[in-house]
Amino acid sequence: MEIVKYPAFFTPVEDEIQVDFPDLPEAFTQGKTMDEAMEFAKLGLAITINDKLGHFEEAPQPSNISTLQAKDPQKIIKMVTVDLDQY
Repeated sequence: MEIVKYPAFFTPVEDEIQVDFPDLPEAFTQGKTMDEAMEFAKLGLAITINDKLGHFEEAPQPSNISTLQAKDPQKIIKMVTVDLDQY
């Protein structure tokens, strides 16, 4: 079991919620609901980290969620956690 955790910004826009990872800009996604956005965020995070590791790249250190929240208190920031072995 290899668990990774990264903070993500969840931004409601029109009829969807966009998800962006400050440490992994290539792992963006979206969903119609918060639950769907979180599920797609988990998938995107797992794919991005597995791709980096598969190419012998180091995964970046995750940002501190408290630091991100302090910089931009109006943003919705959630920690996305996945077990890489499940993907």
